Amino acid sequence: MHDSTIGFSQTATTTKETTKETAKGIAPKSDPNVTYHDIFAANYSVTGIRQDIGTDRPVIMTGSYESSPGAAPKALLYRGPLYPTDSSGYAFLKPSFHGRNVTSSVLYGPNTPLFDPAIGEGNVRAVGSYKYAEGGKLDHGMMYEGPWDGPGTWTLIDVPDHLVDGAVANTIAHSTMGDLVVGNYDIAGKPESGNGFIYNIKTKVYTLLTIGELATAYGIWQNGDSTSSSYTIAGGYKGGNGLNVGFLVNYDSSTGRLSGLHDFSYDNTPGIVTHFEGITGVPGGYTLAATGDYGAAFAAIASDGNGKFGVPKWVSIDYCASVGICTGNSILDNNLVGIYQPAGGGIQSYLATVSGLTMTHPSVADRLGG
Repeated sequence: MHDSTIGFSQTATTTKETTKETAKGIAPKSDPNVTYHDIFAANYSVTGIRQDIGTDRPVIMTGSYESSPGAAPKALLYRGPLYPTDSSGYAFLKPSFHGRNVTSSVLYGPNTPLFDPAIGEGNVRAVGSYKYAEGGKLDHGMMYEGPWDGPGTWTLIDVPDHLVDGAVANTIAHSTMGDLVVGNYDIAGKPESGNGFIYNIKTKVYTLLTIGELATAYGIWQNGDSTSSSYTIAGGYKGGNGLNVGFLVNYDSSTGRLSGLHDFSYDNTPGIVTHFEGITGVPGGYTLAATGDYGAAFAAIASDGNGKFGVPKWVSIDYCASVGICTGNSILDNNLVGIYQPAGGGIQSYLATVSGLTMTHPSVADRLGG
């Protein structure tokens, strides 16, 4: 086996930064550190991140904001430096659908022309969900395509009723890459009916996950270039003795075949809850934003390039500025983004940069399922 070190970004200094050690139970060959920074304005929530084209290496981040305290969330796009974020990079987008008075909206996952040139330089594709006055409290999926600061085109993404046993209640689109969108839906009047879906943008075909109960599909990564049919999907489902285990599964968009499903538990120990919130490809494998029994976490999982995954290395994400929740929502290389609860109330978005973690590539002996 051979190793690669995760540590891609130079970290800016700030008076608010703190450094923490790796999570318990991890035995990396170098000591990883986590450096924290506040990003975005207060009560602006970051949900997704992806690198964009540009000499200054801008990022696209998705999320939501409140126009006034306690107001319904509204869709937010950001383009600019990862840290410090630039207030001139905010775009306050307004979803528009014929005959529907949109009352709230959130964008979750972006894709950029760096990974899919067909999107077009200066443009972005992003998915999320919205509510509208005539539809009550139900969530509906949506996709935005066009200039990062608008105006662009909005497309409905709702799992069709004819694919399920009943009427679809909520649809939320979580992530997009290549020609695919992944997300979740549930069925009206049927508790614990939630499941994940894959939507093909070009063919407009929906594929429902069949991997287990209460499956969620929160992240997707296209392996190879923008023409590749090989994808890896991340999320969670009900499994083991706990409420939820994280999973990775391979998907071939040319055949519609899922393969290589593997379960993961935080710190590689069976627990109550493990869920993957986002995924990004790195040399030798993937890094993931996760939720475990103790809150937000960073995971590095090696891959042999043929659908086999190694044993994860985990790092606890615990921003000391938080007096309550601290989430891990999305990931870009070794940069995890999420929100936390500051002492002054409301929410604050943050960036956690993990450096110095060595990822061991899987061999025949240590591959899961090898």
